[in-house]
Amino acid sequence: MQSNEALLLKLIQSVRLFGGFSQDEARLFLSASQFEQHPAGKRLLTEGEDGSELYVLLSGQVSVRRFGGVSEHELARLGPGETFGELSLVDFGWRSASVEALEEVRVLVFKRASLSRLPALETKLYRNLAILLASRLRETDARLTELVEQAADQDAFQKLAETTHRNAYLG
Repeated sequence: MQSNEALLLKLIQSVRLFGGFSQDEARLFLSASQFEQHPAGKRLLTEGEDGSELYVLLSGQVSVRRFGGVSEHELARLGPGETFGELSLVDFGWRSASVEALEEVRVLVFKRASLSRLPALETKLYRNLAILLASRLRETDARLTELVEQAADQDAFQKLAETTHRNAYLG
């Protein structure tokens, strides 16, 4: 079995949220957090609800889903070392998506109220959150560009089909 120090080092290296944290800082963050375990199928976050917690996925896999008018659509699948729920921690807003466990998961839960107990970590934590959110924004921009290009291709195909159809009746 790994020692606590070895586990702590593994967390620092594998969780982007802990980037630049010393062992003492990571230990402090962990002491202000709770460990939870949830079964497959459990909804951890629900879109639209108020939120004040950030989750670090320690094991298992979750699906991030958003309601699209008629049904929910999967936006992403997250695995160990990834975080979710961070937007509500930063902007005090509602949950922008739902998160459901695809298999049994273990998570680390950090509540916004704990920030007041960790003033020394606040700057690093917010910096790392900004880096995470910037990365997700870049991924979203790339996906959006792909969707716009697909829509343009479909529009061009539709216009070609209409022209071909019209020409078939004229000729």
